[in-house]
Amino acid sequence: MYHQSSQHFDLEQDNANLGFGGGEPTSWLSGEDLRPSSPSHRRNLSAFSNSTATTAAGNVDRLLFNDLVEIVPLVQSLIDRKATSSYTRRGSMIYTKTPSRESMSYKMTDAKGRNAQSIPGKKRRENGGGNEQDGGADGFSMFSSNAILTKEREELTELREKVEDLQKQLLEKDEILKSAEASKNEINSVHNTLDQMKNQLAEKDLLLRSTQAQLADLKIKLADKQAAVERLQWEATTSKNKVEKLHKDLNAFQGEMSSYTLLFESLSNDNYTLSDQGYDDITPDDAHLPEIDDMDISKMEEAQEAYMASIASAKEKQDEESISMAANARLHLQSFVLRS
Repeated sequence: MYHQSSQHFDLEQDNANLGFGGGEPTSWLSGEDLRPSSPSHRRNLSAFSNSTATTAAGNVDRLLFNDLVEIVPLVQSLIDRKATSSYTRRGSMIYTKTPSRESMSYKMTDAKGRNAQSIPGKKRRENGGGNEQDGGADGFSMFSSNAILTKEREELTELREKVEDLQKQLLEKDEILKSAEASKNEINSVHNTLDQMKNQLAEKDLLLRSTQAQLADLKIKLADKQAAVERLQWEATTSKNKVEKLHKDLNAFQGEMSSYTLLFESLSNDNYTLSDQGYDDITPDDAHLPEIDDMDISKMEEAQEAYMASIASAKEKQDEESISMAANARLHLQSFVLRS
């Protein structure tokens, strides 16, 4: 009610500012005081009260109610078209708000019916009395308002059904989108897992190749060590043979040394004297022995001591150097023996 009254007040203010029908007592949009006995005034009040009661009882949407309020001036202009001789000229200047597209379609379809029904009403108003004219106008206004409301309610019901269908379709599409999003997320998860597995496989392949390279290096090193061991075994065998040979030589040297020792002892004997036989009685075997002085004997003793020391060192160390020193000492001693 407050919204309708404020809208009616706004329409009256706009008409007063624009100068449309401001001084006419029959204009229901003017801000002046209307005549209480005017039929137009009574019809306006009746139509306004009926439309308000119907709207409140039907609980109509505000948008539909606003469209209905915009239609009322058109209905009033059709009813009061011939009330005065100059109303036709002023009827085109009635100010109304621009209706919406849906209300325009409603007005176009309902205008034909109202134009067809306005002629009998006009005749009744011309022929009948004032009370009958007012009653017919009120009935027509109520009938047209009820018809419009009924039609708008039906269309509103259809629109609500369509909205519900659209909402259902929207919900279904939302479910489909959610399912597609879930599938997409699952596919992305599978792709991520696959990428991780590929990365792990590449890492394992790289590790396997590195292990194979290390194994090849170890095989090469093992072959080198085996060759070194074989070489050491060969060297050990050779050294063993050399040691055995040196032992044999050492035994031979010891035998020779024993014979030389006996010879030296016999030569160094101070009690050695020539026999009483003459020089001519010397056997031929002793004729080849030269004379040995004391200096040669001392040198032979030194060579003998050096040889004995080298033999002892060779027995203790058993290496090539000590064995070679013993061999040199033997040769040195042999040189003295051969000279003697």
